[in-house]
Amino acid sequence: MKVAAFKILFRKVRIIGFEKLSGAWDFLLYALRIPVFTAKIGDSPEKTIVYVGEFLPPRTARMAKWLKRKNKYRTVLLCSRHGYVSAFTNNSFDRTFLFRNAWHLRRILRSLPPIWLMHSFAPKSHFPDVARETLPGVPFIHDMQDVYATYYGTSPALRWLQRELPHEKNCLTYADGVVAHCLEANVGFRRYGITEKPPTLFFPLYCDDDCFIDNAKKISDSEIHLAYAGGVAGSHRDPGHYGNIQFHRLIETLTAQGLHFHIYPSPSNIRADYEEYEALDKTNPRFHFHKPVKQEALAEELSKYHFGILPFFKELSEQSPMKLKYATTLKLFNYLEAGLPVIVSGDLGFQSWLVKRYDFGVVIALADVGILRAKLEAVPDTHFPEQVRRARQTLALSRHVNRLENFYRTTSARKFPESR
Repeated sequence: MKVAAFKILFRKVRIIGFEKLSGAWDFLLYALRIPVFTAKIGDSPEKTIVYVGEFLPPRTARMAKWLKRKNKYRTVLLCSRHGYVSAFTNNSFDRTFLFRNAWHLRRILRSLPPIWLMHSFAPKSHFPDVARETLPGVPFIHDMQDVYATYYGTSPALRWLQRELPHEKNCLTYADGVVAHCLEANVGFRRYGITEKPPTLFFPLYCDDDCFIDNAKKISDSEIHLAYAGGVAGSHRDPGHYGNIQFHRLIETLTAQGLHFHIYPSPSNIRADYEEYEALDKTNPRFHFHKPVKQEALAEELSKYHFGILPFFKELSEQSPMKLKYATTLKLFNYLEAGLPVIVSGDLGFQSWLVKRYDFGVVIALADVGILRAKLEAVPDTHFPEQVRRARQTLALSRHVNRLENFYRTTSARKFPESR
């Protein structure tokens, strides 16, 4: 535990130290108006959309891909070098620039040709706020999946959250439009006291049609295999914040029932957080810890199992119950893409509502985890496959991306009425 904690602390110190040292140099270059010459990409007859943020989420490349299929856009990705994950990208970005600090980001933005629209992604909101301030004349859309104000309110004890919340508030207050992938944005507006809310598009993460898998051969006909794909945390982490992704007790409870449990850590996961799971894989024959899989290959990898699971319960962390109630996670849609029915905590209000609304899974409470095998065996094998196929067609990106494109156009038109 101490070694893992030290590795994570060292990584944070290294990132912060590099940002501050390189920031001094880029501040000087910015003050002297020296551009980032590699960012000079020339003019284009197509409208340029800039996607910008600190940690690249897989949803961004998925949206960009389907937007480019519907219309001609030039897409540029600006991401922090420490938050860029190649496994979350695809060929939908015409250019990608990795910035090393806030001043480097400002220099890149100032070097780009005219931008039609800026689509920032959070969390976190610090660099999107910098981008908004750097180019105030460009229509700015803030893209929210996790809203930090829902975790512990607006007066958290965690220092990194205290530093982050003012930027989140700025982005929610001054954005020309907000793309809300979950219902947390409404909590953010209320907690920050934002009465004049920017136009907001509710746009759940949806399923990528390109990843749909049907009739996959299962890993076993006699045993039940559950899969989880996403973040994991080691036992050295604070359980008050990370308790829902510390899976040690869950692994023990599931495998004791004869269930197989497979974990695919997110490609963005820090290795120090899952070394102990790799060790556990060697001692528990029903627990299987796999290497991270890139987003475009994930559905095929998951399709050989029987269920996907979302085992997040309010009793397991000190975060606000509203965080779970209103959250949305991409793994829910990844499971649908793979053709898997979903086991979901009833504490995940919106996501369990989706499962019940389209009848593609089982809703459980924490008390049900100890009898999960019996609950699953009571469900006929033939019940879910057709329900999963119907649900993902209804929730397919191809059916909804026009709503996002229309939101882009109306946001740009509000900023520049003469372009109507």
